Formats: sequence, structure tokens, C-alpha cells
Amino acid sequence: MIIAGLPNAGKTTFIAALNGMIRKPNATTLASNGVSKEQTYLNGCTRSWMSYTKVDHSTSEAPHFIDFPLKDTSSDTTLTLELPDVKGELFEYIINNDFDEELEKYCKGADGILFFINEVDSIVLKPEAKKALGESKEQPKEASKDDEIAVSAGQMTDMGRNLLVLKYLRQTIGDVRLVVAVSSWDEETQYNTIDDYFIKKVPGLYNYIRSHFSEYKLYGVSAQGINYAKGTDGLEEKMGSNERVYVFDTEKHYDITLPIAYLIR
Repeated sequence: MIIAGLPNAGKTTFIAALNGMIRKPNATTLASNGVSKEQTYLNGCTRSWMSYTKVDHSTSEAPHFIDFPLKDTSSDTTLTLELPDVKGELFEYIINNDFDEELEKYCKGADGILFFINEVDSIVLKPEAKKALGESKEQPKEASKDDEIAVSAGQMTDMGRNLLVLKYLRQTIGDVRLVVAVSSWDEETQYNTIDDYFIKKVPGLYNYIRSHFSEYKLYGVSAQGINYAKGTDGLEEKMGSNERVYVFDTEKHYDITLPIAYLIR
């Protein structure tokens, strides 16, 4: 599977929290089943997360492939999950037709997409924009490579950039399972459900997902547990009770592995 998103979408913070939580007893559906080949890198990310400091986003020019040996505690099956920790700029380059060959090759072999968004602006697409992005109420259809992406990333809104990156992934990978995760969900307290967020804040993205992916889930994700700028009071207690990080759909689930579990089953 591929983990994707624009710069500062929350991908590396999610990986840091994932590495921390799967090693805690009885904390997650998917639990650690061994040491990763990239454990030193992972532990570096998780140390920042454990000390309540911002995890630096990936800056490597090349995709950083991370293996997670896992055990599904609901079935006792074992698996190895491989995630590329890719700096968001590589996905942003896609908008300008500047594709990283190694990343594109990996995408073509992916069987699921975990797509992160964060701090997107709110816009309502005009009819001509909806037509250009292929939004409709029709059943998901095979994507075409004929549509050219010819817009500068710097000229687009956040939602527009996310739409084009997701469109590229749909064209390249196909109609695979999709999870779209909204980072920093602890800051989005005004929404009762995750669908409510998408309908009100990013309707264009919501419509594209529904019309182009047969199987998908939407989640809010709080990987930090709180905005550190507001203080970290209570986080230590929440760590002890496994309630620091959570995902949200219509309610909180204190299991950060649920989006991945959906994609791999």
C-alpha cells in the first residue's frame, strides 16, 4: 500500500505514532511482530513523538521504504506491511508532471492508498471544475491516462492540489481500497461525523472519492493527541491508558491501526 499526501499532511507523524502504539500491549488491532529493518529511523521519529515535540516531516529526496512486521490480533495472522515515507513535495511535483520514477513504480504495484490531508481551505467547485475533475453520481469507472495535468501547484487551492494528486493515484494504481485521513482531528471539534467534515469543508474531494473509488473509508486522525502549542497537560496519563491517539468516523476509536487494517483485509 502507499501512504500519500502533500507536505505537512501528517504522514511522518502518523508513522511515528504507529511505531509507538503497535509496541504497547493490547493497544491496537495490528501489533508489532518483530523488528523493522528501518527500526533505527522509526525509533528516531517516535522519540520526538514520545517527548511531545513535533516530528520533522520527511525531507529525503528518494522514497524511504519502511517495513512493519505485524500480527493481526483478531485472527493471529502475521504479515509485513511496507510503507514508503515520502516527502510531500514529491507528491506535489506530480501536479506539474514531474514524476519520481521510483515512486511511480511503487505506486503501480500498490494495492491500497492511505491518503492524508491537513489544513485544507474550504471552497465550492464551479460546474466547469466539477466536470474537469470527473465528478458525477455514476458508478466508479476505469480512469483514463488521457487527461493531462497542466496546472502549477502554486496557483491552486489546497483542495485542488489534493484532488489532482488523488486523481493521479487513481489513474496510476486503479480502483483499489482507499482511506482518506484528516490529520490533527483534535482541532476539528465542530464536526459531528467525518462525513460532515467532507461535505461542508471539501465537497469536491468528497464527490471525487465517492464517484471514483468502489471501496473507501474516511477518518479523522489525531496522531499527536493535542496541538503542542496549547500545552501537553494530560498527555502522559492518556499515554498510560492508550487514549492519546485516536481515529474518528462517527466516534473516537483509540486504535491508530484501524485505517491500515481496513486496507489490508
